[in-house]
Amino acid sequence: MHVIGTAGHVDHGKTTLIEALTGINPDRLPEEKARGMTIDLGFAWFPGENGEPVGVIDVPGHERFIRNMVAGAWSLDSALLLVAADDGWMQQTQDHAVVLSFLGVGSVILVVTKTDAATADRAEEVRRDALARCRKIFGFEPPSIEVSALEGRNVDALKRLIIGTLSGLSNPRARGFPFIYVDRVFTIKGSGLVVTGSLKGAPLSRNEELVLLPQQETLRVRGIQTYNMAVNTAVPTSRVALNLSKPRSEIRRGDCITTPGSPFSCEREMVARAAIVESELKNHSEIEIALGTGHEIAQIHFMDDPRFARIQLRNPIPALWNQPFLIIRHGGSTILGTGRVLWHGGVAREDRRRLTKLLSSLPGILRDEDRSSLELRFHGLARMHAGARPGGDLSQDTVILGQWVFHAPWLEKLKTGILALAALPGGISARELESKLGVDGEALKAALGSLLDGHGLVASNNLYFGEGQAGKALDAGARRLLEQIVKTGTAGFELSRAGADSSQKDLKTLFRSGLVTPLEGGICYAKESYDSLVSKVLEGREKGERFSIPQAKESTGLSRKYMIPLLNRMEKDGLLRRDGDARVVL
Repeated sequence: MHVIGTAGHVDHGKTTLIEALTGINPDRLPEEKARGMTIDLGFAWFPGENGEPVGVIDVPGHERFIRNMVAGAWSLDSALLLVAADDGWMQQTQDHAVVLSFLGVGSVILVVTKTDAATADRAEEVRRDALARCRKIFGFEPPSIEVSALEGRNVDALKRLIIGTLSGLSNPRARGFPFIYVDRVFTIKGSGLVVTGSLKGAPLSRNEELVLLPQQETLRVRGIQTYNMAVNTAVPTSRVALNLSKPRSEIRRGDCITTPGSPFSCEREMVARAAIVESELKNHSEIEIALGTGHEIAQIHFMDDPRFARIQLRNPIPALWNQPFLIIRHGGSTILGTGRVLWHGGVAREDRRRLTKLLSSLPGILRDEDRSSLELRFHGLARMHAGARPGGDLSQDTVILGQWVFHAPWLEKLKTGILALAALPGGISARELESKLGVDGEALKAALGSLLDGHGLVASNNLYFGEGQAGKALDAGARRLLEQIVKTGTAGFELSRAGADSSQKDLKTLFRSGLVTPLEGGICYAKESYDSLVSKVLEGREKGERFSIPQAKESTGLSRKYMIPLLNRMEKDGLLRRDGDARVVL
């Protein structure tokens, strides 16, 4: 299925033409009907090839509503660029054509409208001039047609041209996950919350679980309508209305609805390839970013190579790798340039030059695998995105472990670090390795897996040891100290009794192994004793229940000297939270 849209100068007949094509007046707001001018997005459809609906989006032509124009154009498979025969090419015609080009709408049909208001020679002159301008903007000459919507002249021919053009397009690219940028939100009595938008990426089904971005809230699809028909599954690209379970947060235009785990990012900072068309735009200027159906205030900071810029957003916008966006003058309507998202999140000052160098090496036309290669070069590892594989000159020097791809030399360095830490007395936990090595926990798990089963590492009791070390995890001194601590039971062991430096080393080994739990105030317990005290504190108490320190003392028989450190440790472990002098069970 496909969605097309109109573009062009105000009062060049976009709404009238859509009504002639579809029989639907897309202007829905009373002020639009009163003023005869489209202000917000309008929607209609007509039967296409084999009766399959073709969605139509009507966008406002006035320069003040350029953000609404972008909100309608982001999802188009094809666009009708309208030029009135009496007026000819105008400034907003130019701006809308530039927006279509910037947003990557590769299929365009030039429609010369209002031929009833001009001579045949004038209409032909406007058509030839517009085609020449299109060649400069799009790099190709689009098919063209002259129509009069008022008289119905060539309207059926235009419909046939649209259907033929769409049939020649490849199917909308499947991304493996559905997504919708919200353009309307309303409530229907008896049904509840409804949002509309253009479905891209993959089919979407009734009862499917979705996530609302950037709020990160879970939603469920209660019902789907597409082109006034209730369906169980909608396919891209189509206009859809979703009846959703109500989230805690308010849904707004510009929010994105997709499946959990999709590769959208919602950062307040990103790095983009920028093409600036307004020479007056200065570094560190305040701008507006129009992406999807939303727009947000931001600051732009050019990098060493001015083709790239850091964009700091006032509020996050859900965005995909390589997604195009428009740069607009803040508070105005001037198009300053365009960008493509190449990096999500902030970049430390000391790393920016290195990132800029890597960005400069990317090809002009980006592929999905270029994202993995970029992250791989920068971090030494990268998560695989939608089945992509690293490209470029690193493709022969990588190791794939599960959903992660590693730069081979970096992986060997990581493995050496893991084995060195695992050789310490008492072994080491995955959490400690993650902290000491600064590696994502899931990526570390993949690397650890490659070292197990005869490759230098063994696992025991949630700890990792060098091969041959697990059986002798504790030396004689540590075992003797552990015996002393175990004997104290719930009375607790005071660390001041450990004495010599060698015993301090043994204590660290016991702490790291998890056999002994340290508390503040120089107190510790053997793990079994700590677990026993925790059970006594929590026994008979429900989640959310408050209790006092005297009540805890009565449950455990501990003095205040030991009770307070125990409760603080339980709070650190996420078992309790403090509420004044009381504690609340979590």
